[in-house]
Amino acid sequence: MKLKKMAMRDLTMVNFLNSEKLDQSFDNLSSLMDERDEAYRNFKNIGIPSKRNERWKYTDLKNNIRGIDFSLCKTSIDIKTAISDKIDISEIDYFNKNKNDYLKPIQYLNDEAVIYLNLSYSNLFRGITIKESPDKPILINIDSLGEGMSFPRFIFNIYPNVNVEIHFFNRGGEGFINQLIEFNIDNNSTVNIFRVNESTSIHSETFMAYLGTNSNLLLTNLSLPKNKSRFQAFNSFNGEHSSSVFKSVSIPFEGCKDDFLVYNNHIVSSCSSDVGMRSILEKGVECSFQALIDIENKVKNSKAEQDCRAILLDEKASMNAKPEMKIFNNDVVCKHGTTIGSLNKDQIFYLNSRGLSKSKAEKILIQGIISEYIPENSPLINFLPENYK
Repeated sequence: MKLKKMAMRDLTMVNFLNSEKLDQSFDNLSSLMDERDEAYRNFKNIGIPSKRNERWKYTDLKNNIRGIDFSLCKTSIDIKTAISDKIDISEIDYFNKNKNDYLKPIQYLNDEAVIYLNLSYSNLFRGITIKESPDKPILINIDSLGEGMSFPRFIFNIYPNVNVEIHFFNRGGEGFINQLIEFNIDNNSTVNIFRVNESTSIHSETFMAYLGTNSNLLLTNLSLPKNKSRFQAFNSFNGEHSSSVFKSVSIPFEGCKDDFLVYNNHIVSSCSSDVGMRSILEKGVECSFQALIDIENKVKNSKAEQDCRAILLDEKASMNAKPEMKIFNNDVVCKHGTTIGSLNKDQIFYLNSRGLSKSKAEKILIQGIISEYIPENSPLINFLPENYK
């Protein structure tokens, strides 16, 4: 098998991977070999991301996965939705019938190694077509078991005039998860996503969306990683009057790391994007926020906002923030801001003067910060740590 031979020859680049397990993993991937072959060649040419890559400035994936067992671990995908003719769900046969879609992500983002890596080894596929607005949210659980690696991939095709709510839950694992999710959102449709990350694996997730005219994409993320985690999103505004709103609350476990990157590419006029992050950090955790807005020269009447606020509860926690705006015309309304620091001592003093203890006062202030993105009626509220509910 040509792809397998290429992988075996290239162990100098991935010399920390187990060649025998690598061989076995390829033997289990029998479909779409030409497409996998092309993807692997590009992955090999780019190399595993490191901090020398500007987008990976705060994440050293090459070092993070050193020593991981390179065999495909068991991963389950459970999709719960009302059975109807409004939604079609398919597996590998989707890409066997639509082979051009298999390599579509690299047409938009051809320098991102983790995408090529997913396309090389992807072992779990779900093609989900939503033709009409479903009556209830779609619930998707991704759960990895044991050591090894897993490469789930989803592609969502959203028909025109659809309103849909989707919940993603990432859990489990002791190895490396490299997940790829794509959304094709047609005209006049709205997709509202709620995402929870409780993964114990080294977790890398790439999210890509293509927005049609008058379409809306909303994503609320609650990140509670128990290892090193990275979520990166790339949104392409292909139709006028489309919008995206991405909000993330990050509360990593002790000693863990959480990276959040959103790149909004305004390639047509009259679109808007909003990216925000709230981080509660203590006990040696590290978090990063990267947001890039790209507004091209002929793109008019664009609106964009970036906002990051991080609370450091002790001296061992750290936060990196890197908001960027590439704007090539003046017909825009754009702003960005970052605040990193401890809780406001005056506010704590005021609450103390009203009879509240210091710990109770701190809890109230933290709850207020979290509630900006996760209010009491949010489906994410029950996943918050008990001390922050």
